[in-house]
Amino acid sequence: MASALAATICILLAASVPPSSSIPAVYSVGDVRGWALPSGNGTETYNHWAKKNRFQVGDVLDFKYVNDSVFLVNHDDYKMCSTASPVSRFTDGDTKFAFDRPGFFYFVSGVPGHCEAGQRMIVRVVAHSALAAAPASPPSAGFGSASSPVVSAPASPGYGSSAGGSTPTSFGPSPLAEPSGASSRALAAGFSLVTCLLAGVIAMIAFA
Repeated sequence: MASALAATICILLAASVPPSSSIPAVYSVGDVRGWALPSGNGTETYNHWAKKNRFQVGDVLDFKYVNDSVFLVNHDDYKMCSTASPVSRFTDGDTKFAFDRPGFFYFVSGVPGHCEAGQRMIVRVVAHSALAAAPASPPSAGFGSASSPVVSAPASPGYGSSAGGSTPTSFGPSPLAEPSGASSRALAAGFSLVTCLLAGVIAMIAFA
């Protein structure tokens, strides 16, 4: 009887917790170093960083920088390091960019010479159901590499959402998860497991 009750409680609790894959994760671009001009010969720093992670719709990139900027550009401008007509530009030093669709996103520094020196990045974003699929290679291109509210970016093909110190076409609010990186999804799963264990213990004590 106690085990049946505990199982029922676990099922109800599990149904009330959103799937861990649907919880947005916040990724600090470049980790400790942030968004900055690569030193030495690290011209693929940011693309290497991006390839180590698996991004999905709703996740957030947290760009932290000083005396710099973040430009969201199209594929051709990325290849040429052109910043003449970016889709969106951000200069506040703490930019949070939320992905609102699957696909490829292209970021470059708006400071002259920085993109050519490797401060650029391609990010591949997948839908929740495609998270387990093998990552595809991005289109051929030269590689290089907030406490701001997250807002929606222009609804143009090939781009996502962004935040802080920006000049995009149109914006709207979007929620932001606090845990850093994919750890937020693991926290949700762990919480559900602990809750089920506690429910089982309580049920066993009640029927002892």
